[in-house]
Amino acid sequence: MTNSQSQWTEFSDNTHRSLKRLVVVDAWFQRSAEDPRRFTLYADVSFNIERLGGGRETAVTFKVGVKQCEIVFIRPLDGFSVDRSSVRRQKPMGAQEIALTKKKKSSGSVRSKLSLSRTPAFDAGAEAELSAVSERSTTSSLSKSSYNEQFTRSREGHDAWTVNGEELGGCLKGPVFDVQTEPRLTLIDLREEERRLREETKAMTPITRIEVRCLREDIDIHDVKLKDEEQEGRLFGKPGSKERLLIARGVIREALLAEGLSVGQLIDDPYAEMTICDATIPILDQSS
Repeated sequence: MTNSQSQWTEFSDNTHRSLKRLVVVDAWFQRSAEDPRRFTLYADVSFNIERLGGGRETAVTFKVGVKQCEIVFIRPLDGFSVDRSSVRRQKPMGAQEIALTKKKKSSGSVRSKLSLSRTPAFDAGAEAELSAVSERSTTSSLSKSSYNEQFTRSREGHDAWTVNGEELGGCLKGPVFDVQTEPRLTLIDLREEERRLREETKAMTPITRIEVRCLREDIDIHDVKLKDEEQEGRLFGKPGSKERLLIARGVIREALLAEGLSVGQLIDDPYAEMTICDATIPILDQSS
């Protein structure tokens, strides 16, 4: 997962590589009307449950989803900086809503015998039982992202955000960012005017990238089925669930490599890393 692509290009549309439609990234920059050197990044990152295993070369079909991942922004190596105050971060955790009721009873029964005196007389033949009960309740509120969005840093030091779908049923589904109201960050063009004009004349547009990364354990593989249950059972012995899962992981690895995406040893390593999407975004005003 290295920044191997050139940081300059001659096209103005996204290039998008992913594991089919497992992740779809649509991202663009908007130039500031007040300061033409400032470009704000808007990113629509959406997840789907994808079906894999098509074609004659694979023995199984299955569904795959993403439980959690890291969305990494990779800026140009030079000529631009990130306005740190503009970086989208998780909202601070507010006060939590807590309702606590505490009841405490004495370990032994205490009985009181009613009398005309102000002090009850205690004996074994009492007609009333006393107990101590205390209650405490505090109320406040908690606000957080639906997908538990967290700002972080990639291992190379790039700005990144982690999202997690496990609290909402298991896998990420649909968009994870509010693209209109929550831009990711703003870049500042630090190039000297002469350099900028020269590069514009040569149609050398600077580019950034968004990579979506996860570990093997962050991928949910389910509904693994043999394409021909009867034939597989007769000729080779019907593979069990473990063997089918290994075949499915091999299919995912080959599909990622076919797209030119980075992937580790999915078969043997539960913490193997993979890039499931790589989108290139030119730094120019695409807001219109």
